[in-house]
Amino acid sequence: MSEPALPISRTARAVVFATVCLALTVAGHAYSAGVPVPPVAVGFGFLLVTGFAAVLAGAERSYPTILGGLLGAQFGLHVLFVQATDGTVHHGLGHAEHFRHAHGGTSMTLAHGLAALIMAFWLRRGEAAAWSLARRIAAAARPPRLVLPDVRVPARPVLRPMARVLPARTAPLRHSVSRRGPPPALSIA
Repeated sequence: MSEPALPISRTARAVVFATVCLALTVAGHAYSAGVPVPPVAVGFGFLLVTGFAAVLAGAERSYPTILGGLLGAQFGLHVLFVQATDGTVHHGLGHAEHFRHAHGGTSMTLAHGLAALIMAFWLRRGEAAAWSLARRIAAAARPPRLVLPDVRVPARPVLRPMARVLPARTAPLRHSVSRRGPPPALSIA
């Protein structure tokens, strides 16, 4: 697992995420809607996306996680931009035309979806590069480890108590009784 990000790198990553996200979203939305997005909506969207990204920027994220966050951000930004341009773009349109134009139908959905896919690819590559660089810097900043050669100490022989040496039994024992064989016959006299 990756290490937690420092607050300054967390903010920097959130700002990069929000900048890329807003730039493509505003361009795609303005192209699909046919009118520019008001600067107030872009600024408000930037603050919202930066705050959301700062919360999630504590660790390295995978492509599916980034894509999911971007799809959610695209939906939220779309709603924000539609609300911001509602009075100027859709003036004079009937209700059915207003709904279809405001929500963009297929072209608006494709524009936001394509923007999310492209941004997720870019941001994941940037995320991987940033975390790789951070790991390399952290590894270089650590004090060097003292590396000792692999010296093996010979094992000591195990000392066991010596067994008592007994004399060899060549002569018959003087104080022994042999009790083998049948009992001696008793004499009656």
